[in-house]
Amino acid sequence: MPFSNSKLTEKLEAQNRLISKQNEQIGQMNELLKLKVLQARMNPHFLFNSLNSIQYFITAGDMKASLQYISRFSAFLRKVIHFGDELSILVSDEAALLKEYLWLEHSRFPDKFEYEITIPDNAQQASILPLLTHGLVEEALYKGVLNLNRGNKGKLLIAFELNKSFLTVTVTDNGIKRKEAAELEIKKSLGPEKEDMLTRRIKLFNRQEKRKIVLKITADENRNEANLQIPQPLFKRPIL
Repeated sequence: MPFSNSKLTEKLEAQNRLISKQNEQIGQMNELLKLKVLQARMNPHFLFNSLNSIQYFITAGDMKASLQYISRFSAFLRKVIHFGDELSILVSDEAALLKEYLWLEHSRFPDKFEYEITIPDNAQQASILPLLTHGLVEEALYKGVLNLNRGNKGKLLIAFELNKSFLTVTVTDNGIKRKEAAELEIKKSLGPEKEDMLTRRIKLFNRQEKRKIVLKITADENRNEANLQIPQPLFKRPIL
C-alpha cells in the first residue's frame, strides 16, 4: 500500500531530524578532537630549555644533578603524553603535573623564585582539561618572575578551590607587569604575540559547552593575578 502524503512527510521529517542529530554529533566530535590536539602540544621553548639545562649540568661535570634532572624530565614527559590524550583529568593529577614542571624550572633557576601549590581535599577529585593551568604558570614565570631585577626573588602561588558548581584556579606572581614584559619582547625583536594556546583551548571548549570557562587577568602594584573559573562537572553532555 503506497504511503500517503502525510506519512511520507513524517518519514522525511524523521530522516532530517536523524541527519541533523548525526551532523551535530560529528561536529561535537570534531571540536573534541581539536581540543585534544591542542592540549597535546607543549611550548617548544620549554623542551629546548630543558635540553639545554641537561647539557649545562653535564658540561659542569655535575653527574648527580644531570641524572636527577633527566629522570624527572623523562617522568614529566611521560605524564604529559599520558594525560594529553585525555579530554579531562582530576585536579590532583593536574597539580602533580604542575609540581613536576615547577621542580624542573626551579632546578634551572634555584635562586630566582619560590613557588607554592595549594589544593584542598574537596577539590582533589574535580575535573579539569589536562595542562590547562600550565600556560598560566609558564606565563607568570617567564613574563613576570624571571624578568625581575637581580636580587629580587620571585614568588609564584597556584591555588585550587572548589565552590558550588565551579572550580577556581588562581595563579599569582610578584613579577613585572605583562605590559612591561610585552615591551621587553618588542625590544628583543620577538614581534607581536599571537593568540596563545590557552586562549585557543578555552575558545574551543566554550564553543561547544553552554557553561563557559572564564579567564580573568588583573594586576596591581604588588602582584599579577590570573583567575580561571571552570564549570563542574566539566562536560554537561556525555562524551561521545
